[in-house]
Amino acid sequence: MELKLTKNNVIIIIIFLIVLFSGLILYNYRQPKPMVEEKTKISLVTDYGRFFSISNAANKYISYLNNQDINNLILLLNSKYKEKNNINSDNILHNLTLLDTEKEYIFEARKMYNEKINKNIIRYYIYGYLSENVMDEYFRPEDYYLIIDLDINNLIFDVTPYNGKIFKEDINE
Repeated sequence: MELKLTKNNVIIIIIFLIVLFSGLILYNYRQPKPMVEEKTKISLVTDYGRFFSISNAANKYISYLNNQDINNLILLLNSKYKEKNNINSDNILHNLTLLDTEKEYIFEARKMYNEKINKNIIRYYIYGYLSENVMDEYFRPEDYYLIIDLDINNLIFDVTPYNGKIFKEDINE
């Protein structure tokens, strides 16, 4: 038995292929897609410009803390942190670890991680040294940790005091 390619046979084969491919396409679209839980990735900051910009933001916070500038501290502190710890302008100095106002302090960032919270907010986990700013003497710097959330659309930031857990666990890339 020999199959002849007539006009009718070709049309039937083409219709069969169209129906077959249409069925496969519809089958794929009707299958529910599994929800993939997106895990946020925390990575080491390697962009020097961003590193020093965030370091300067941390120094601004340290300066306000050192000067006990209540108005600016209230503005800089993360709103969730203030809410969680019931911080307001009347009790802010009692809820933060204050620095000696007789001395001037500087913060030197040593390591920084970032985490994308959403499309507008990037969270920076910062580890650095808090030391007295003196000319001729050496004082052993203290380890100091902060979290800075940066709103990249509005270019504003807020600060959250931090215990340094992410650095103490020593994240490996």
